Amino acid sequence: MKSILSFLVVASILCVVLMPAMCAEKTITDMDGRTVTISELPEKVVTAGYSIAPCVLAAFGIGDKIVGAGGAVHPGGNFTTVPAYLIPALQNMSDLGRGPSLNAEAAIALDPDILILEVDCAGQGDSTLKYGQLIEKLDLFREDVPFVVIKNGACSSPPSPDNIYQEIEILGEIFDQQAKAEQMINFLKEEVDLVEQRTKGINEDEKPSVLFATLVAWSTTSKGALIGSEPDYDCATLYPEITNIRNANTGQNRLQLSAEQLLALDPDVIVLQHTGKQWMPEDLYEREVYKAIQGLKAVKNKRIYSTGHLVLFRFNAGLEFPIEMLIEAKAAYPDRFEDINVGDQLTKHYKAIYGLSDEQAEELKELMALDWMDKDGF
Repeated sequence: MKSILSFLVVASILCVVLMPAMCAEKTITDMDGRTVTISELPEKVVTAGYSIAPCVLAAFGIGDKIVGAGGAVHPGGNFTTVPAYLIPALQNMSDLGRGPSLNAEAAIALDPDILILEVDCAGQGDSTLKYGQLIEKLDLFREDVPFVVIKNGACSSPPSPDNIYQEIEILGEIFDQQAKAEQMINFLKEEVDLVEQRTKGINEDEKPSVLFATLVAWSTTSKGALIGSEPDYDCATLYPEITNIRNANTGQNRLQLSAEQLLALDPDVIVLQHTGKQWMPEDLYEREVYKAIQGLKAVKNKRIYSTGHLVLFRFNAGLEFPIEMLIEAKAAYPDRFEDINVGDQLTKHYKAIYGLSDEQAEELKELMALDWMDKDGF
């Protein structure tokens, strides 16, 4: 027995003192089913894809490990994204390429300890092939730079927040942040559960018609359309089984709608999603270009709401998907959420997830065009 104990003591000393890299080695199974071996805690990280990873790392308090990113900063530089606010150094890094267009060679040249690729399945285009080609290319470098594939909420059928929880769990495992990951997941689940419990059991004939809209009249390519609309699941945050909302767009494709088509739909509620220059209720209420549809029920009854920049930065909005669902659900069912102030909940969210102060939370809300909720008491 003494010999065994002596051996274990010696082995422990060797592990801690002489062979830390070997003892830190761990095997991760990523969301692509690949087995990835990590020999030591990563200190230099490249993130790619649609940018939940920078937000999660910032929430872990290790955002400074990122030495390169793709898709974390808006390419036009006109807007501050959530990742760029949380990790200001990202704004001075070259964008390595958006989504499957990652410049793999430039990413590898940064000599990271690990590359995290988030695959996105949202939208109308099928990018599966392109992501597959990118993964094959990265595989050529895996001996020098291990890489992990995570997949966002749109990559399951039907889309589910469970994917996002799994992303966080994997990142927690990679960076030895399991406790923080679990705490974060539990908080997000509570937010989602709030929406789900309050919209449970609503009959089909009680559901209002909600148009998830982008204002496009300002665009020279709109060809007479005033509003673009999104179907369920298009960007992985319109979860009808959670919000219990009846989408005015009952198809599977994005639509460009003229005044005549909009008047025929005549939705009860409009939720504006930012894609371009106009995204606030005042645009519909007051702009001359939308005069032809100012007779819609939603306009006349002042039932137009906005998710700010969350959709424009779908890939950059980070972990705010429960807030988007809460905005949508309260817009549709104000009586069921009368006691919930979404602006206050967003402040609570920013503080709990990212550790922001009240002042920082208010600043980020303003940058993301979500401060309207505080002004309107929503």
